[in-house]
Amino acid sequence: MTTGRQLLFGLALFGAAVVPAAGLDPPHEFAPQSCGACHITHAAPGGTLTSVQGNFNLCASCHVVGGQASALPFSAVDDPALPGPGLPAGFSPRGNSHRWDSSSSGHTQPDPANTSTGTIRSGGTFTGRFSKTYILIIASAGQAGVATFSYTDTLGGSGFGTTGADVALDEGVTVTFTDGVGSPSFKLGEVWRIFVRTDLREPIVPSMLARLEAGKLMCSTCHNQHSQSKTPFTPWGIPAPPYNGSGSGAGRLFQREDGDTDQTCKDCHSARDVNSSTFGSHPVGSDTRFACVTCHDGGSYIPDPLLTPPGPQMTVECSTCHEVHYAATSDGTLVRLANTNTLCTNCHQLANTVAGSHFDAATGVLWPGGQYGSTFPPVADSAKTGYCTNCHQPHGWPDADNSFVTDYPLLQVDREEKQCFTCHDGSPLSANIRFEFTDASKISVHPLALAEDVHAPGEAAIPLNRHVECADCHDPHLAEGRIDLPGPATTPRAASGPLTGVQGVNLGGTAVRLAAFEYEVCFRCHSTTATASPPTPRQFPETNLQVEFSGGGDFRKSFHSVAVDNTASHPVPSLRAGWSVNSKTACTACHNNDSGPANGGGAPNGPHGSIWPNLLENRFDTDQGNYSQARYSLCFECHDPAVILDDTVSFKEHDKHINGEKMSCNYCHDPHGSSAQRFLINFDASVALPSGGRLEFEAPEDSSDGRGRCWVDCHLPDGTNKDHKPKKYDPNYPVN
Repeated sequence: MTTGRQLLFGLALFGAAVVPAAGLDPPHEFAPQSCGACHITHAAPGGTLTSVQGNFNLCASCHVVGGQASALPFSAVDDPALPGPGLPAGFSPRGNSHRWDSSSSGHTQPDPANTSTGTIRSGGTFTGRFSKTYILIIASAGQAGVATFSYTDTLGGSGFGTTGADVALDEGVTVTFTDGVGSPSFKLGEVWRIFVRTDLREPIVPSMLARLEAGKLMCSTCHNQHSQSKTPFTPWGIPAPPYNGSGSGAGRLFQREDGDTDQTCKDCHSARDVNSSTFGSHPVGSDTRFACVTCHDGGSYIPDPLLTPPGPQMTVECSTCHEVHYAATSDGTLVRLANTNTLCTNCHQLANTVAGSHFDAATGVLWPGGQYGSTFPPVADSAKTGYCTNCHQPHGWPDADNSFVTDYPLLQVDREEKQCFTCHDGSPLSANIRFEFTDASKISVHPLALAEDVHAPGEAAIPLNRHVECADCHDPHLAEGRIDLPGPATTPRAASGPLTGVQGVNLGGTAVRLAAFEYEVCFRCHSTTATASPPTPRQFPETNLQVEFSGGGDFRKSFHSVAVDNTASHPVPSLRAGWSVNSKTACTACHNNDSGPANGGGAPNGPHGSIWPNLLENRFDTDQGNYSQARYSLCFECHDPAVILDDTVSFKEHDKHINGEKMSCNYCHDPHGSSAQRFLINFDASVALPSGGRLEFEAPEDSSDGRGRCWVDCHLPDGTNKDHKPKKYDPNYPVN
């Protein structure tokens, strides 16, 4: 009787062809060698009868330059991802391939200068919420069980212990020290590093879990070297090459499990398998054609990006942004495009990465280290200046209380203003905006909301719940630098510089996607939605600045021309050089920082905070008091006080009112305007009462005889009563 073994021996002896074993798909069939290309029946050095010891070494016996699979080479030294932090001095993050010698316990590397023969292997499961690196240093030399070590980590942790098996560090990580050849196995001062990442777990799919090598990943954890039956990820809905049984299916990547929606990635990286950014990660599994435009208007998101491909079902998957092997980057991030900003802007069209100040490669944002609720460490690589990832973490970053951001997706901090304050607190390249909102000396600040109500792009510009967020006035993706605050202009101030790209409300009360003028940004809150009482009760009350600044051709409404021309020819002799009745001023000409450039200070421009009421740049007293230039320094930025008080040049009653009666400019003039009377006359209703049944200012242009008149009875705070009755004044004297 002939046995099967004898038959096989006889066929081989007589030169009969050996049929490749079933289940070997191309190109791993390697006929005529078949199984023998990788396996040795007897005395195999590898634990699974492999011709080379170690799973990676076996794969690399072909996947190297000059090997049988030289078109897809790997190097155990250079290719595996090592993004840091905590790399040795002189080493930068590196690698363009997923590691195969790491796990939920991290990856261990000896310092390049080590000469110890002992080895260290990490174990356990890292439970920390923040990626870090442990730096282990041998404190006293010796064999395992005798030598001691200390450790620090890149987030400030530290500890001390004796070498041995499963020695606990912290947050679930253990280390095992194994002796090498000779003694001491662990030499004094030598260093090992353990790189641990967040939100990783050992695979739970049985076919993958069964293929860990000493608790670490190996090539065969993710790849089934014998079969191409599982469906791989293919971009843009392109079907994978067909599989028609054993021996077919070339080009399907030998996956251990189906990967058409990156199931293999999502097994170990399950914490990132989310479909909403409110759970702390860039959404995966979202339909690129519909899901993203829920939050983004049609002009800000590309549903069919060219360089970051959606998956077979046209959904965003891990492989949309990442390459498992042969990534374009060599910094360990494994992203598809070498330039991170290009990766983001391939889909997201919100940012002006060319002219936007945050994206400048020399002076743009470089994360200085978390503050105000964030523990994200500083970005030390200056080459990343201006990267989107300085402010946004695609895979989330927990706040100090270990909760993920839910109000403003993927920021480093739980509140938008805290995110901005991280840099805008006097950092070397940023103005100290935070000081303006927190300094106790500031009498008034723009009411920065702490109850988040961020306006997403495409949302109606007029907020239903009035509040102020940084992004209501500043679009960090489009802002182009500091604003210039010149004097008089011929056109309204543009919404440029830090105001570039924000929403607004125009003079007609219509919401506009991109404000063209500074006043349109202000109208977003100070127009139809304005409900707060004005600081001064007026004869003609008006809280809608859109109305107050929309007229002016006949000197009614606003003679302080912000938005429209003043076409009347009445002279205003008190105006300083450079100003005329047709000059345009701006909201920020009056409402500004008290210690900004206009006053010779170094504080930032803008209505963030001021020591003067109503966010004024300079002093403007609204009460009765002895005259001084200081009391009205805001007015005197544009008006000459000497001319104001000279009754031979200006309105001859100014000196009497201001000097004689100690009355504030505010008693008669509303700086924003009047809906019924010329020259900003809109009496303070707490002071002015009708005289003879009338409360009115009649300009010379409106009177029958060309002479101006006032009907007003003034009850001044000092107790005096000034009954002006119908008083005429000479029209030859100009009115300021």
